[in-house]
Amino acid sequence: MTELSQFDDDERALILNTPGVVLKGAIVSDGSTSPLVFLKEVTAGARAFKQAHRHENAFVKSVALALKERPADEDSELPVTEEAMPEALKLAREVAVLLREQADPEDAAAYTAWLVHLATEVAAAVKSRSGGLFSKKVAINDGERRFIEDLEHALQA
Repeated sequence: MTELSQFDDDERALILNTPGVVLKGAIVSDGSTSPLVFLKEVTAGARAFKQAHRHENAFVKSVALALKERPADEDSELPVTEEAMPEALKLAREVAVLLREQADPEDAAAYTAWLVHLATEVAAAVKSRSGGLFSKKVAINDGERRFIEDLEHALQA
């Protein structure tokens, strides 16, 4: 089993920072500036983090618990620009490479699947109309779908 302690400080920071950045990328991927939408998406993200405290994979569970115990970052900014998406994809690519090189394959796969799950939960938190006023509501709009697909590709790169 992979342990967080086997990584140096920079590597551990990458592992622990990536889920939050993916959360921010997923939040801005819908293009909405509505405070209500933002609140629903943040709530969905928080629920996904809490569920990870009981994750079946011990490595993912240890990451989620380490995030819970980690002090809040006072410099943390809310995702207000689309810059969160490229940053999330960059970190996802880096963490995937790191885990493929240094973690058990099962743990690497579980962690990357958890990142996709997190983004999907946030994206599905609010239904939106994709084709205008008279179109039906969809759980995941085109921007969110592109972000999730790009995230999956980044994690496989």
